[in-house]
Amino acid sequence: MKISKFFKKVFSINKFAKYKKSKIFIHPDSKVGKFTTVGFGTRITGPAFIDSKKESPVSIGKYCAIAHNLRIRTRNHYTGYINMQHRFQRRYNFPELVRTKGAINIGNGVWIGDNVTILPGVEIANGAVIGAGSIVTKSIPPYSIAVGNPAKVIKKRFSDQIIEQLQEINWWDWSEEKIKNNRRFFETDFSQIKKDEMFMINKVIVD
Repeated sequence: MKISKFFKKVFSINKFAKYKKSKIFIHPDSKVGKFTTVGFGTRITGPAFIDSKKESPVSIGKYCAIAHNLRIRTRNHYTGYINMQHRFQRRYNFPELVRTKGAINIGNGVWIGDNVTILPGVEIANGAVIGAGSIVTKSIPPYSIAVGNPAKVIKKRFSDQIIEQLQEINWWDWSEEKIKNNRRFFETDFSQIKKDEMFMINKVIVD
């Protein structure tokens, strides 16, 4: 019994070891499908369930902040048949119930709160925020804040001109040295820039 517990603990610690070199943290109690990719610097701080398959992969970008109990489901039950239990269908060799709308893509610099569910075929664009308890059934635009069941956009984080510039800059692709040299960029409160105010982000960026 003690040996079994020991090996279980070792496996739990090491199963996401391949991500450590990329400064990625995935909570050790997470269940992550093998068709999942996670970008540099992303942190999944609580147990997550990510059901990725070959026909419906999951991609999570760089520097995302993901809280507890994320559930990503790439497949769903077909409701056209009278029975909706997979085991029943397979027992009698009836048609499969599994249906998918394709891949799920989560962009870079995304923040996902506690207890969020993301359903098939969804794209959450760069810099978006998904509020705690939300169920995401449709794609979310860049730098938008979405909440609820189903999740709906309630506001944009920044003005359209700022969002357009951020999409071109792609700061998540910068080297660590460039990130360190651009304290001013990361300390700028872009939400305080008015819609009608002309602001050039490149002026606060050091190459």
